[in-house]
Amino acid sequence: MSDSLQIGIVAGGPIEKIPNLNDYPWINYWIGVDHGALYLASHRMEIDLAIGDFDSISQAEYETIQTHAKKVKQFPSDKDSTDLELAIDESIELKAENVSIFGATGGRLDHAWINMFLLKKLAHANITAKLVDLQNQLSLHYPGVYSIEKEQQYPYVSFLSITEQVEDLTLEGFRYNLNAETITFGSSFTVSNECVEKKCTYSFSKGILLVIKSRD
Repeated sequence: MSDSLQIGIVAGGPIEKIPNLNDYPWINYWIGVDHGALYLASHRMEIDLAIGDFDSISQAEYETIQTHAKKVKQFPSDKDSTDLELAIDESIELKAENVSIFGATGGRLDHAWINMFLLKKLAHANITAKLVDLQNQLSLHYPGVYSIEKEQQYPYVSFLSITEQVEDLTLEGFRYNLNAETITFGSSFTVSNECVEKKCTYSFSKGILLVIKSRD
């Protein structure tokens, strides 16, 4: 596959939380996960891969997915991975450069929680990835230097440690800048910041950082 493969994954979460997918024209490979594949088909979006156990899909709906998908991978319902994790594994195997995941938040909390931590698998594979809904963008990062642009759509930025500590967190270009601070798991110290420059940077030397861009 191309080194610039931009994957969009649509999971089976609440459809009212899914933004307009036409606003993501750079995505050049769409994966529909279970009901997410049906969502793509109903919106006449091209489905490069439909994946899942499809155990909650009717036969007629499954036939609709088969009609619209270039490729279908069906798995037994009794398996060790969620359908979304199967799609993430496919993205890693395809050597995606970026992965945007829709329909993975806003429903069951256990699903949203594990979906957030599935970002770790993509980050470990050096794939830029995020969970996206109408109100939030979530990304997970290992130590390094990163930049983000100021966005009207998601004006607030929170930095959360999902390890015991994140060390040497430095924020530049934000309303509240930091210089080599240590933040701890469960602290609200770095919640609800704002990028005030055209481009802002953040860096840290140890730990795993969850970055949440959001709006009211």
